[in-house]
Amino acid sequence: MAIVLDLTESLVDRTKKLLAERGDASLREIADATGISEHWLRSFSCGRANNPGTPRLEKLHNYLLEYHAARRFQQRQDEARAS
Repeated sequence: MAIVLDLTESLVDRTKKLLAERGDASLREIADATGISEHWLRSFSCGRANNPGTPRLEKLHNYLLEYHAARRFQQRQDEARAS
């Protein structure tokens, strides 16, 4: 499954989309990997973090881009092994 990002979307909207499509990664795992609190991640994903702040938002966005890229890579590896 490819994630298609609309570059006209705001960083906030793109990050929310990536977070919503995170698959089986829990907010706890993301919090541990990024140092961003689970409470903030939950608030952000529900739309309650109205002013997320650029450094935190960029950190989350970059982590999620890497996470999705790693998932796609793993899926391709699994498909190659299966064929």
